Amino acid sequence: MSTPFTPPMPSLPPDSISGFGILTRLRRNGFSAFPERCFHEPVVSLRVPGKSLVLASGPEAMKALFIGQATTFRRLRVGRRVLGPIVGDGILVSEGVVWRERRKAMAPAFTPRAVAALTPHIASSSEKALQTLRDDSVVDVFAFMQALALDIAAVTMFSMASERFNTSLREMVTSFMTGIGRPRPADFLLPLSAPTFTDWRRARFRKRWVRLVEAIIADRPPAAVAGKPRDLFDLLVAAVSVNGAPHGPEVIDEVGTMIVAGHETTTTALFWSVWLLAHADHWQNMAADEVLNVDLSPNNAAANLENLPVVTAIVREALRLFPPAFMTGREAVEDTELCGQAVKRGAMVLTPFWMLHRSPALWSQPNAFDPERFLRGPEPDKFAYLPFGVGPHVCIGAQLAMAEAVFVLARLLQRYHVAVCDDRPVLPVGVLSTRPSRAPAFRLTRRRVSR
Repeated sequence: MSTPFTPPMPSLPPDSISGFGILTRLRRNGFSAFPERCFHEPVVSLRVPGKSLVLASGPEAMKALFIGQATTFRRLRVGRRVLGPIVGDGILVSEGVVWRERRKAMAPAFTPRAVAALTPHIASSSEKALQTLRDDSVVDVFAFMQALALDIAAVTMFSMASERFNTSLREMVTSFMTGIGRPRPADFLLPLSAPTFTDWRRARFRKRWVRLVEAIIADRPPAAVAGKPRDLFDLLVAAVSVNGAPHGPEVIDEVGTMIVAGHETTTTALFWSVWLLAHADHWQNMAADEVLNVDLSPNNAAANLENLPVVTAIVREALRLFPPAFMTGREAVEDTELCGQAVKRGAMVLTPFWMLHRSPALWSQPNAFDPERFLRGPEPDKFAYLPFGVGPHVCIGAQLAMAEAVFVLARLLQRYHVAVCDDRPVLPVGVLSTRPSRAPAFRLTRRRVSR
């Protein structure tokens, strides 16, 4: 077998970088913000103006932060400041009673049985999108996957097509991700009671975003008729609306959360999977052979997704190298310790998951694309592989996101061989999710034998 493909990465800062320097770099790219010492030191303590900054990137630290000492470390308030324009007080940023009640109410929509019931809709949306592709065509795969993921999110979660709003949603999300969604040092250092100039711009964006979400809700089909299964929107209204109104602020917050979080995870996972396969013909051919005679029609897709170990391993490896949520953060609510190091109350703890996923102590050839690691076993340590987080705040839609990514990739490879049209590097850019530094063109060549 040939040498595994090693995707290019941004350069890292020197180990001497200051805490403020890290916060400054996070505005541009979380994959170039943390020093190499984080690969070797599970906990690194630094200072920023007014408080401590702790970098945690080892499995023991993950277990402590998200399980053992979860009540000692709350979510960073910077998340509410930066993500608030889109998610409001949704489950991505809320805590306490609000978070627990909403999470409990939404959980039934994401059980394995519920995901299996949604798979036919994933298949139908995917088939509709694939029919728009021409054989031997050049395609912007990122844009294609983003449009498809938005359509899947709309249909599976809210029982409506997204054609009317797809373009507006993509434009607003991209504008947010590349603009006011970029965290500034002030976002980390100032209390929420001290608004910044960017907060003013975020407030203006929030008004436009709420109007768009309200329009989407208004365009949704009438309330479920007798005998029709309730979708996520029905569950949201029942669970979080104060008076049962579908346009309440609580509902708008969770609708925005589900649309953005749902489609962004799937979009990036699929883009990186396709891009990696375009540089690894061996794995692309293995996956194509695996899916060749698999029935992925809407009625049979759910049962057959379990019969795709190679495609599943490819997606898992893409999520290891390029986790959509490349980093999260916590704040110590009291003086404590983390892996034996003192942590003061108010300290910010940043956890770059992507560095955990590439630790030489945890992974062989950590920077190489090698799906075999998920085929040969054993399973990675529970706290060494966290593409969807861990603990009480683990991504509620993880199983749905995996089902979408595996199905869409399998169906694409049944029809096409994918190749990148140029050799210019594509680097991961971590701002709010792990997007590519550019959207390369891909050539899709129709396979001679296809379902």
